[in-house]
Amino acid sequence: MDAQESPGVAHPNIIEMHMLDLYKFFPTMTCSSCAMRVIYYPFIKVTILQQQQREKAKLYKNISDAFGKIYQRQGINGLFRGVTFRAFGQTLSSLTYVSTYEVVREVTSHPFIAGFAASCTASCINCPFDVVNQYVILLSKQATSQHEVQILKSLQPLRFPKEVRHGGRWILETSVIRDVGNRHGFKGFWRALPLLMINNGLHSALWWSSFEFVSGVFARMYPETSRVMRNTASGVISGFGVAILTNGLSITTTRAQVNQASIQVAALNLYREEGLMTFFTKGLRPRLIQNIFFSFLATLVYDSVKQFSLKDEYKSKVTW
Repeated sequence: MDAQESPGVAHPNIIEMHMLDLYKFFPTMTCSSCAMRVIYYPFIKVTILQQQQREKAKLYKNISDAFGKIYQRQGINGLFRGVTFRAFGQTLSSLTYVSTYEVVREVTSHPFIAGFAASCTASCINCPFDVVNQYVILLSKQATSQHEVQILKSLQPLRFPKEVRHGGRWILETSVIRDVGNRHGFKGFWRALPLLMINNGLHSALWWSSFEFVSGVFARMYPETSRVMRNTASGVISGFGVAILTNGLSITTTRAQVNQASIQVAALNLYREEGLMTFFTKGLRPRLIQNIFFSFLATLVYDSVKQFSLKDEYKSKVTW
């Protein structure tokens, strides 16, 4: 989306917060964000499972194997087990993210700073939801043999009876919250928060910077093409590149949160067990798919929500 040159628009290529009807923007953004989180949740689940499993004791060979086994053993519900809890947390954090990004972007005119600040703020809210959901994913019923059961047990420290692990909605989540709280106290829910802030902050900062750069290049190369198409393509390219650059941080963060270990211990154990290349390759394929898919959805939805929420006086100054 682009705003044409005019005295009322501070940045010609950016739709800023003051140009939006916030009574339209925030409710629409909330519903859209929640829907997106639900749609791409299975990719998050598979990414976490592949990042957490050890090279010498793999439960899933690849993406298709993971999707196939989860669906075969748990049905469609298995792919979405834990989605309500995670979507709730991420929807809350996404509203904080959007608000922080738009305000900082308007003040600094710098996407890198705005993206980093927005993600750090959102991570503080999302971290406990992230920690609990990772345990829920690893504890869900997905093993049929005793060998697979032992592999799953080695991936995380919590132990619950069958009626809890296979129980109805919120039973496993509340059990995880109680157990983590008893074991580690309040800080257990914010385990690895500094690393999470660095990981998500860099991911967001690099994504927004590359997005604005690529969309600017596309605008010069293909001025007649739909702005939404250009921005969506820019988002996909940015998501692809950033997923590769931040993969090592993502793996270390997941290991530190699930194993309740320090950042240094998580990284060192990962290096000792699987070598240096695992930081660049482990879980990369599902993470690439997840990132590309989310970047496509996020860019398309965010553009559409902003278009819908524009104040009347700016509608004639924006082209799509």
